[in-house]
Amino acid sequence: MLVGLFVFILGSCVGSFLNVCIYRMPREISIVKPFSFCPKCKAPIKWYDNIPILGFFLLGGKCRSCKEPISPRYPLVEAITASLFLILYIKFSLSFSFLKYILFFSLLVVVSFIDIDYHALPVSLCFIGVSLGIIFSLYETIHTITKWGVVNIYTLPIVKSLVGLVAGFGFTYAFKFFGDIFISLYLAFRKKESIEGEKESLGLGDVDFMGMVGVFLGAKLTILAFFLAPFLAIFYSIFALIFKRSHIIPYLPYLSLASFLSFVVGDFILNFLKF
Repeated sequence: MLVGLFVFILGSCVGSFLNVCIYRMPREISIVKPFSFCPKCKAPIKWYDNIPILGFFLLGGKCRSCKEPISPRYPLVEAITASLFLILYIKFSLSFSFLKYILFFSLLVVVSFIDIDYHALPVSLCFIGVSLGIIFSLYETIHTITKWGVVNIYTLPIVKSLVGLVAGFGFTYAFKFFGDIFISLYLAFRKKESIEGEKESLGLGDVDFMGMVGVFLGAKLTILAFFLAPFLAIFYSIFALIFKRSHIIPYLPYLSLASFLSFVVGDFILNFLKF
């Protein structure tokens, strides 16, 4: 019980750091210096005002210096990250796998909220994710070989990660390639000029993202996540189409949520579908 509470608090603190990454990375500001500041008046935030989750409510949702509203996104990100920490602790306890997937899902939180703001993904984050995933897989592979020897090369973690990388990137890119062709032909048939981004079925950031997911989840769970995401995005897509007259939506949050669901219940779904 106490360990679980500690893990939740630790997760909220990490979530506070992820808020820093979400705000600063797209603006090319150092995530180390300066220390936390109000994004509106730039006043430094005191440590006692920077308590994860609670700080927002203790301040009444307003900056102490300029009295401008604080975005509720900050406690939301902290609560999401804390919940992820607790869920993964329940699943793995304090283990190597816990560390591996905490880093993975923390990356998903960052890229999701950056995509909400910018409809874009810093390529560096995907590179970091792929690199970390391969490093973790290499460690697991060395541990497996040392303990059991090579029983089946296709079951080695590094092989699963590399196959997942190729599957995630290749499958998503193929979908984008043919999807873009279909949209272009449709627009030509309708003799309709497209606005910026309208000819794209998926962005290249989505392709890179799914390659990163593949390194951590493997081929099957990654492709499952790809097919789950549209069902999660459909309601907001309809809302955007009706009220914003646009079909362009931030898709990475739905791919991230689909990846989490695939991680949690993917094996059950695949077994049910006989895959």
